Amino acid sequence: MDSHVTAKNIDWNTILCRIKSTKGHRLPTYTGDLKTDLLNHAGLTNHPKGEEAYQLAREIARLTTYCDPEIVYWFSRLVSVMND
Repeated sequence: MDSHVTAKNIDWNTILCRIKSTKGHRLPTYTGDLKTDLLNHAGLTNHPKGEEAYQLAREIARLTTYCDPEIVYWFSRLVSVMND
């Protein structure tokens, strides 16, 4: 991914750079454990709402493409709201 996304002082580019198009997959996928890496990157590993934010991002993404880049996008938006 070539877009640089920063929300509430969290630079999501390190996560986005690990999303690649791979043979056999219709949409780009994250190379690694997306949930664990997103929670760690946002500092929400032990936050009581971290898991809930990730699951909500997945549910929102499921309404459209349900791909890893979209999950990252919605998770970043939810984290931004959590930090307000």
